[in-house]
Amino acid sequence: MSPYCTYCGNEVEESWNVCPNCGKVLKEQIIPQMQPQQQPQMHPQSRPYQVQPYQRVYGPSGGNNYGIAALICGILGIPLGIIFVGPVLGIIAIIMGGIGISKDDNAAIAVIGLVFGILDFVFFFILFFWFFIWFSWLWPWW
Repeated sequence: MSPYCTYCGNEVEESWNVCPNCGKVLKEQIIPQMQPQQQPQMHPQSRPYQVQPYQRVYGPSGGNNYGIAALICGILGIPLGIIFVGPVLGIIAIIMGGIGISKDDNAAIAVIGLVFGILDFVFFFILFFWFFIWFSWLWPWW
């Protein structure tokens, strides 16, 4: 036998049975014949290890309850921020929006409710500091 593979030309040793470069058999070996094992009979309907694709189950009412609640609380919280109810509705909108992102059929409604809940806090603190500055400016005359 030559010291080179006849398929790829890679240098090989005489004791090697397979070329490490191309994987071709260099010399035949006698492989003892084994008794064929019987394959287990399977029903054509059952296939082992087959994973069924995930199918999301939609509720009968549309399943956007958390997002709609977040949107309503978020929208109502902006004008009600004047009477200090806005932050409470903002917290409810943020919580419901966070739950709705993962559980609702349409996460976009929950995201919009979440954004309105954050805007509730922003508008409340702007109004709060505006009132604080306004009344602190008027304080000496009271």
